Amino acid sequence: MIELRELTFLCGKQPIFDKLDFTFSPQAFTLLTGASGSGKSTLLQLIAGFSEMEYAGEIVANGKERRKTSIQERAQTVGMIFQDPAKQFTMSTLRREITFALENIGCPPQEIRQRITRALEGGRTVELADRLLNSLSGGEQQRAALSVVLALDAPILLLDEPFASIDRASRIALIKLLASLRKQGKTIIVSDHDVSDYQPWIDRWVELKDGRLAEKDPRTLPEPDETLELCRVSEKPSNFFELADLRCRRNRAELFAITQKLQRGVTTLTGDNGTGKSTLLLAMAQCLPYRGKMYFHKQRIKKRPKLYEQLSLVFQAAEKQFVTLTPREELAYGTAPDADTQEKITEALEVLHLNAVLENSLFHLSEGQKKMIQLISMLSLPREFLLLDEPFSGLDAHAARFFAEWIKEKSQEEDFLIVTHRLAPLQGISSDHLELKNRQLVRCGAEGGESGE
Repeated sequence: MIELRELTFLCGKQPIFDKLDFTFSPQAFTLLTGASGSGKSTLLQLIAGFSEMEYAGEIVANGKERRKTSIQERAQTVGMIFQDPAKQFTMSTLRREITFALENIGCPPQEIRQRITRALEGGRTVELADRLLNSLSGGEQQRAALSVVLALDAPILLLDEPFASIDRASRIALIKLLASLRKQGKTIIVSDHDVSDYQPWIDRWVELKDGRLAEKDPRTLPEPDETLELCRVSEKPSNFFELADLRCRRNRAELFAITQKLQRGVTTLTGDNGTGKSTLLLAMAQCLPYRGKMYFHKQRIKKRPKLYEQLSLVFQAAEKQFVTLTPREELAYGTAPDADTQEKITEALEVLHLNAVLENSLFHLSEGQKKMIQLISMLSLPREFLLLDEPFSGLDAHAARFFAEWIKEKSQEEDFLIVTHRLAPLQGISSDHLELKNRQLVRCGAEGGESGE
């Protein structure tokens, strides 16, 4: 059981929680939702107790107040997966990471090998065990982090946006895995903005709003939409970007060999984790070595400063994009926007409730707020072609739809290639749909067929 007793926590002078009382049921699978920046990640970190965050009141897990337990006890009681799993890795490979974690909690050497095997199988990461963690895709890193938590076998599991970069098939499989762990006696809390696929599996649905937790009926969760229409391919497509026998390697293996032409407008790029979607975007932005050729408006692409006045890449991790310290400085960096763009920036800050954090450190914002500042900054740039890697990660439905509509407005004059596993915001906005599979980039036809060049 997890009990919050008059929990009070301040961010600066602003109270995030003020005498919050709530009990999370033991041996239950709970979905935690709430708007971006509402405090979900903060709440999970407080419960986990791994960082020195001062609070008033009590947080009781398994009968013990968190402040009265050692770090080792906390690690054996609570396992947590952060939004950015790369931040919690300390070793070079997953096998070494699990071994290190088990040694730290005093696991007997004869048990370590058995636990590693079970964790790799449970997290569907057997093939990732000995690959370098920093070479894995975002989705693969999330699955790797889950395997570490499974190996620790803690009775309480906290997961913060664990499926943001995971393909849908893996997402459903992992949700089912968590449901099975609940049957084994574990208490599970998952924070997620995408509530699809949970309805048959969870016990409780709790919403965090205005510093309070409120029960919602899990039976009212929406069913997943299987009729999403991403593809409105025009009869006369205008190709502006060409990939000619493009090849990239990872871990000494060739990821793909692509010959394909992109169409004008908004193109959605999907594919299973590890197929190379992010690698493809990095290569297109001339940030990675590759073999083959690329043409932008029929001109051979070369890495030079002028290229980035036409083309930019929005990274999956927002922090990698920042060049200043505060949101206000970040949005003011570079060339001043024109009047229409400034009006859009002002609207975004108001609609997304960001004015209150403009003077805060960028690195103290929630992951959702970081993503919003990153997108406002990048969408404000005048670019002919913008590549976006998981732009809706960490955003609530309202924020995701706002940015999708902004992309739709800009697509009248600019072009977009968007890598995402979260398709709902792009329904009716995406004009083409490509899938990376079997080392090829194939076009998904308007009637569900596929074609590749």
